[in-house]
Amino acid sequence: MRRLFLSIVLFCFCVGALSQATASDDALLAKARALYDAPFTRGLVSFDCAVQFDWKKHIIDLLGTVPPTAVPTAERLQTIQHRVFVDRSGAVVSAIPKTPDLAGIEHAAELEQTLNAMVVGGLNAWLPFSTNVILPMTPTKFSFQKNDTGYNLTMNGPGVAATLLLKDDLRVTSGVAELPQPLRFNTEFISGTNGYLLESLETASMTDAGSGGEASFAYTYQAVQGFLLPSQLTVTQLSTSEAWRYALSDCRVVKGFVVNVGPPVQ
Repeated sequence: MRRLFLSIVLFCFCVGALSQATASDDALLAKARALYDAPFTRGLVSFDCAVQFDWKKHIIDLLGTVPPTAVPTAERLQTIQHRVFVDRSGAVVSAIPKTPDLAGIEHAAELEQTLNAMVVGGLNAWLPFSTNVILPMTPTKFSFQKNDTGYNLTMNGPGVAATLLLKDDLRVTSGVAELPQPLRFNTEFISGTNGYLLESLETASMTDAGSGGEASFAYTYQAVQGFLLPSQLTVTQLSTSEAWRYALSDCRVVKGFVVNVGPPVQ
């Protein structure tokens, strides 16, 4: 699953690295871009939040009960406090004040590492949509083709070959990439006060189908100093149906100036 987290972030940032199109395509892309709530394009520099996760509930959801042998592990893990820091480059989880020694506690270190990966993975999967690089940016060749339900948006350039499907209202519904890595994904968006918000994302590799790498992500949001940031996140490995549900609270944001970089004016 970690490879899929990296793949979708890599795909989205590579798409945003290369855009040349007709005037009508440029106008449609500008319209689409304006419809999405992308806080990192509106002055958000970074944010950090406390991570809330209930180990006993997670075990009950998975097994139906907490086995007596698992109680010490769950109770020890529950004492660890985490914060996550997020900026354009990705998410980083830290234990506060630091990760304790988990030696001698069965599976504790492995489970702690897995939780960290789920927190990072859920936020990194959201990041391309919060920066608006899911849509092509200057300078990738792209074009819109009208279809019965909306548009096909094709993109081609050095290291990039992908197609997005959009509804008539310009919400992205799915995508297929051949480069930089074979990847397919489906998305659903809800309407927020500042535009479309990613509600769910499902990713899969096109070369390793059935390998256990398929994952889904679900998001709800909270208002923090004028930005809508993830509040409740669920990351599910579809091959096992194991869902990791966590919440972000006590969020703090850093704001800055937005600098839009584009081609030189002719």
